[in-house]
Amino acid sequence: MNTEELKPENEQMPAEQNQVAVNDEQDHHEDELHPTEDFSGLSREELFKRLEEINALTELESSRGMVQKIKDLFRELTREDLEKKRREWEATKEDEHDVFMPAADKLAEKFEDVLKKFNQRRTEQKRQKEIELRRNLQKKLELIDELRALAESSDSMQKAFEKLQDLQARWRETGPVPSGNANEVRNNWQHYHDRFYDVVKISRELRDLDHKKNQELKEELIQKAEALKSEPSVRRALDQLRVLHEQWKEIGPAAKEVNDSIWEKFKAASDEVHSRKQALLEDAKVKQEENLKAKLELLEKMKVESAKTFTSHKDWQEQGKAIDGIFEEWKKIGHVPKEDEDRTWKAFRDARLSFFRNRESFYGQQREVYRKHINDKTALCEKAEALKDSTDWKNTPVKFRQLQEEWKKTGPVPKKQGDKLWERFRGAADFFFENRNKHFAEQDASYKANSDARAALIAEVKALTLPEDLSAARNVISDYQKKWSELPVAARADKESLDKDWKAAQDGLFEQLKARGGDEQTLQRMRYDQLKQTDKGREQLDRERSGIREKINRLTAEINTLETNLGFFGKSKGAQALVTEYQDKVTKARAEVDRLKAQLKQIPRD
Repeated sequence: MNTEELKPENEQMPAEQNQVAVNDEQDHHEDELHPTEDFSGLSREELFKRLEEINALTELESSRGMVQKIKDLFRELTREDLEKKRREWEATKEDEHDVFMPAADKLAEKFEDVLKKFNQRRTEQKRQKEIELRRNLQKKLELIDELRALAESSDSMQKAFEKLQDLQARWRETGPVPSGNANEVRNNWQHYHDRFYDVVKISRELRDLDHKKNQELKEELIQKAEALKSEPSVRRALDQLRVLHEQWKEIGPAAKEVNDSIWEKFKAASDEVHSRKQALLEDAKVKQEENLKAKLELLEKMKVESAKTFTSHKDWQEQGKAIDGIFEEWKKIGHVPKEDEDRTWKAFRDARLSFFRNRESFYGQQREVYRKHINDKTALCEKAEALKDSTDWKNTPVKFRQLQEEWKKTGPVPKKQGDKLWERFRGAADFFFENRNKHFAEQDASYKANSDARAALIAEVKALTLPEDLSAARNVISDYQKKWSELPVAARADKESLDKDWKAAQDGLFEQLKARGGDEQTLQRMRYDQLKQTDKGREQLDRERSGIREKINRLTAEINTLETNLGFFGKSKGAQALVTEYQDKVTKARAEVDRLKAQLKQIPRD
């Protein structure tokens, strides 16, 4: 027997050498076909739900990148939410020494708990996988030792070949080994496999039987690969094809004359799956480029809108809605090319965050303004509280009115604090006015008899007929005016009507006095005495006194002007007529000033 004919191929056929490259290419494009999810538009609740879904998967290592993105985005949104709550608290806090103590974030706690479980499970899965890989390595090393021993045994060819087939089946059933050992283990197996044929010098029939068995196994893999063209999911098809390629590697060669042809069939079936993938990649690339264009447009829009600044809370609120609207549009756009994903999202996020920084800067300045306004209002509250126990019923109301005018001039503060400060201010004022009202109510009750006495005097005066003698009549009026001034204070509620009735009664006496020949000067003096007896009358006297002084000052100024002009006329020829006219005006003005001064002297002082 020609031993050269019995020697198995100790090298792979040239076409079959390409299968490693095919699998490498498949690994290279796996991420392109299945890009990482775009989580940038999800809310915290949606991110948490997605994390729970991922954590429920059987295999976790392949999801590590997605979980990292979810974690970063969730924590960023949590920081934004916390900052928003802090701003709202700052705007309504009642004491500048208060410390922001946010409520527990239940969602964040649950998120971190699920994240912890994910990491623990992933770590355990990695550990178990490493154990499994080392266990497989040990099994394959043991199978290599058995193969080496078989090659050196003296068993019959039939028995040796049966044992070889058992070893080959066990080899194929054993899973993958650590990647660093894979090539060495496979090469050693192939070496002792080839050596077996050399040592036992197996017959061509048995050799052909081995090749036939390998061919059958590979044809089964070809059928499975061809069936993948009807698999709806390209991803599942690729995953299954990967497994088929791993199994192909573990099967020995077929007969030399068919080895290339069955490989070409297997490769053709593989290429058909990859062509589906390539079509999807091309369609996805076009869509991703469209999405990138749309997101870049939104990015520019976000940059413009986020750069705007405002001077009112309302405008910032409205702009916040506009910013949120742009963000909602961003969420609706799908994936962009992987190489642009992080860069585009980071630029968009930074532009959005710049709006929040600008808004926070405004509210920071606003808080300083509010703090000043709060201090101003607090100071007014303290002044009002210092007055609330006052018993100066006449002057304190004026002070309260002044404080209220000052209050109106102070700037705005947050509603909650403003309401509380106003309640404090108004409470002090109400306390004073309630006390004053109570005081006067008690006083009015005690002054009722005084009101009755004044009403009786008014009735008496109205019924009075003055003596015919002018001097006696003046004395009667003076006596009644004295009686009125000596009466005790009337009840406050009656004072205005009594004063009015008293004036009317006095006017009746003056009419009688005038009928008896009383001169105007005497009447005027007696009216002044009458006015002096009431608050309103005294106010009227003050007004008359001021009015007379204004007239005197105006006439004095006119006299000075006329006398100055007379000086000019004296130096002019033919001006005698004007000089006479101006001198008459000066004389009349001086006479009027003298009369007004005399009238002013008649007005009595308090």
